[in-house]
Amino acid sequence: MEARLKEDILREAKRYEGAIMVIHETDDGQIFDAWEHVNSDSVRTPLEVFKCLEDDGFPIKYARVPITDGKAPKSSDFDTVAKNIASASEHTAFVFNCQMGRGRTTTGTVIACLVKLRIDNGRPIKVLLDEMNHEHPDGSSSSGEEIRSDATRLTSSTVKVRTKNEHGRAFGIDDILLLWKITRLFDNGVECREALDAIIDRCSALQNIRQAVLQYRKVFNQQHVEPRVRRVALNRGAEYLERYFCLIAFAAYLGSEAFDGFCGQGECLMTFEDWLHQRPEILAMKSSIRLRPGRFFTVPEELRASLESQHGDAVMEAIVKARNGSVLGKGSILKMYFFPGQRTSSHIQIRGAPHVFKVDGYPVYSMATPTIIGAKEMLAYLGAKVNAGFSGQKVVVTDLREEAVVYINGTPFVLRELNKPVETLKHVGITGPVVEHMEARLKEDILSEVRQSGGQMLLHREEYNPSSNQSSVVGYWENIFADDVKTPAEVYATLKDEGYNIVYKRIPLTREREALASDVDEIQSCKDDSSGCYLYVSHTGFGGVAYGMAIICCRLDAEVNYGTSNVTQSLADAHLHSPPEESMSLQTSEEEARRMGDYRDILSLTRVLIHGPKSKADVDIIIERCAGAGHLRDDILHYSKELEQVPHDDDEHQAYLMDMGIKALRRYFFLITFRSYLYCTSPNETKFTSWMVARPELGHLCNNLRIDK
Repeated sequence: MEARLKEDILREAKRYEGAIMVIHETDDGQIFDAWEHVNSDSVRTPLEVFKCLEDDGFPIKYARVPITDGKAPKSSDFDTVAKNIASASEHTAFVFNCQMGRGRTTTGTVIACLVKLRIDNGRPIKVLLDEMNHEHPDGSSSSGEEIRSDATRLTSSTVKVRTKNEHGRAFGIDDILLLWKITRLFDNGVECREALDAIIDRCSALQNIRQAVLQYRKVFNQQHVEPRVRRVALNRGAEYLERYFCLIAFAAYLGSEAFDGFCGQGECLMTFEDWLHQRPEILAMKSSIRLRPGRFFTVPEELRASLESQHGDAVMEAIVKARNGSVLGKGSILKMYFFPGQRTSSHIQIRGAPHVFKVDGYPVYSMATPTIIGAKEMLAYLGAKVNAGFSGQKVVVTDLREEAVVYINGTPFVLRELNKPVETLKHVGITGPVVEHMEARLKEDILSEVRQSGGQMLLHREEYNPSSNQSSVVGYWENIFADDVKTPAEVYATLKDEGYNIVYKRIPLTREREALASDVDEIQSCKDDSSGCYLYVSHTGFGGVAYGMAIICCRLDAEVNYGTSNVTQSLADAHLHSPPEESMSLQTSEEEARRMGDYRDILSLTRVLIHGPKSKADVDIIIERCAGAGHLRDDILHYSKELEQVPHDDDEHQAYLMDMGIKALRRYFFLITFRSYLYCTSPNETKFTSWMVARPELGHLCNNLRIDK
């Protein structure tokens, strides 16, 4: 493009006697035009400029890595910069520039410093404080860069950059939950982020990426500022938050064995782009920044005020703030899973297993997170216990939780932040092995703290106060032995050893997760001809679990007619007793169509699929039967109605409702498509994912779903 621009300039200059009009700007911002005489030697592209310098004997190598202004670099951009640095000789100097020499330039220097740190010091990636603080006699740093003195204080406290909110309480970068989550996601997350923050401070002569996030957040939360300025601050803050987030992920990548091959320290040779694609939970977190940036920048002051009184014990608060585990880190608490107002079962009552539900006509059950005793009682209820003369009915237990869980003295605990004790820490998009690895690391953190505290552990639980009609999170001490701490995988492995005939699998699946064909394959792979029951465990036993249950019901329905005519008949009766269409208002008929799932994109799908209408009818019956664990069509309708009522100027809430509605619609899409697939082929011959790939028209429909039409 620049070469073509040069041709355009020279062509125009020919028409005006070798001159071309250019625009200049004075120091005080005045704009004026002037004629500039040019020739082929005086007009050069950047590539030609640096090629001439190279021809003149300067030992340089020019690389062009286009990055959009105000955006985080793409994963491929990280790879390009990293490869250029890794392939350079040891004493090569690296120069970065962008239009202003500020934002993208600073990001480039941070990336380069991270890569150099990894190449020079290997794994684990960390900053050597004495080396980073060393000053040469001439006043320059050890790397030859001139930096401000206040940017050289490289300690672990660099994470603690804080500003003051309107009421004088400190708001720091770690108060943004997203950053807390990605830091705890990796084994070496804390160390890698400390190294990153130290480097960011070293490269902050023109801009500190971390401080920029907090500065834009401060402007956004100033209510007296006009809306346009606040909106700009929110967008710019989100851009810098995304940039910082990507740098944290890149630092973790450099701290792993994936980069070994690029710097001659091992055989593994995986690009950052490929590394990211293997971690969908990171991509999901990154996309959430653009979707709803406001939630990362707004601090609910009423929540903070209430928490100050709840966590008033100075000793307990000090212990929480002093935590330094790879998962149970600073500010983290372990909160007992059970809480006031929790949904309970109306039909099946199992002690220690809240909200148990059975799908009518299918051997498919769901339950919320149980205690160990509750899990035993539930499995005994399903006949899985091996007794004398009875082998026990095999139960396939599928754990759909995305959130890290650990059992202490038989009771489940979940990870929370002290300042946000009721906000879940799910990692949307995380895979089963990764969340189980997090739980194993969480267990190690707990045991380490127990050893240091003489066999005790500070835990938290939610309590209800009838007089104030409010719940509060309180801390308490509990004596713990090493054998008292178990991950969910260990719990179910122990139950199997105790004689329960079970198969345990971890397949994270929630409402917030983007529905994928591979998820359907994972769920249907749990189908076991020797199994008598299928039990699904989720956080609350309601919501996303209904999707997993519907998938296995479709699979069972395709092989054996488990269903009875009850639901079919009830649906038919409802249709027969409904008023004639001509007597219904247009609005009522449209709402009824949406309630039945007759969205335009879904109707298009049924026309494309083999046995499309029948597949939809089958799925609708199964959805009705799974309604006790969550009604998928009602979810779509809920988000559709909410979207119609949201104010037009509330872009963020609109985006959230649209996103959640499309995710629900996509789950419905996959269920119908999956049922058609089962009519067309055998799962033993072709996986659902492969079947979808072979039908690009379905992929196009799936990627362009809308709930507002």
